[in-house]
Amino acid sequence: MSKKISVIAWIAAGTLALSTAALAQMPSGRIVIVDLNQVFNQYYKTPIASAKLKDTVDSYNKEQEDMITAYKKQIDELNKLREDQEKPEYTQEVRDQKKKAVQEKLAETQKTQRDIDEYKRSHQQILEQQTQRMRQTILTEIKDVINKEARDAGYLMVLDKSGNTLNGVPPVVYSQDALDITDDIVKILNKNAPAKSAVEKSKGDENKPVVPPLDTK
Repeated sequence: MSKKISVIAWIAAGTLALSTAALAQMPSGRIVIVDLNQVFNQYYKTPIASAKLKDTVDSYNKEQEDMITAYKKQIDELNKLREDQEKPEYTQEVRDQKKKAVQEKLAETQKTQRDIDEYKRSHQQILEQQTQRMRQTILTEIKDVINKEARDAGYLMVLDKSGNTLNGVPPVVYSQDALDITDDIVKILNKNAPAKSAVEKSKGDENKPVVPPLDTK
């Protein structure tokens, strides 16, 4: 029994010695945290980019509405032609002409419907790509600032506390407020922000989705 205890104690001592040696070899410096989501939302370029994307969305929606209006007009014309071809006073020759006109108008409306569907699909894809490029550009600028700040301040590591892990829990369970550099990063990013009036135009949209879905009506 005593032999087993001594072996366990020897293993524990060895493990402790290895851990102490490993810690001694680690570079000095603090581990700090940042809320990337907060930084992204408070960066002055984000609402400006969102406003530009919203203008693009509004333009696309206007074009789509015009297409839908034309489509509804074609449907009305098709219905009138269908009603007209059933009148008993027409000769068979006239009825055949009316039937042909109905088939042509039907083909026209079907083509317009396909055009609308293709327009929504392709332009939604374009908007998603533009949104992704905007986000990546802004996130790259944010990460560049964080990396420079970390190097200059000698931080050992910077952890992002926004969002959850794959297990559905926060990546940072606890940290002291003094270790949070979120506000510092926001100040650095916004030090060259334009006059307040230039940014205020887009303030109303900063809490809305960057790219709202196209109106499907």
